[in-house]
Amino acid sequence: MTIFINPGSGPVDEATEDNARANMSAFWTDMHARGLEPAAFTRHSDDDYGDGRYAFDFCIGDEMHQVQMPGLPLEKVRYLGGGQSPWDFPRLYVDDSSWLWFFALNILMPEDAGSPTHGGGRPGYAVGSSQP
Repeated sequence: MTIFINPGSGPVDEATEDNARANMSAFWTDMHARGLEPAAFTRHSDDDYGDGRYAFDFCIGDEMHQVQMPGLPLEKVRYLGGGQSPWDFPRLYVDDSSWLWFFALNILMPEDAGSPTHGGGRPGYAVGSSQP
């Protein structure tokens, strides 16, 4: 018997660093679409979890953050809700906590943005310029 507590938190098979880098660019764009102003991200291979996720650091204001970005194609990583199933998407790790894409964006929002999960909102909220 297998019990899943956080679907998508396990290893990411067939991941590549190139995909993770492209995903991080899309994540950066989505952060900007939410009004955040992250500094350029930098790659830190020494911090990789070694499970198909790749470490990137960036600052928002005075706060440094690290994202472990899955190295699958964007359409297999960018969970925004709607008709998507969370069971089909790997989790990003933001500062060592696992989140689906949409919620990873939320957790980076300032605490005064209106929700207990920081940025609030709900899956399906349009972010970025390229909807899946």
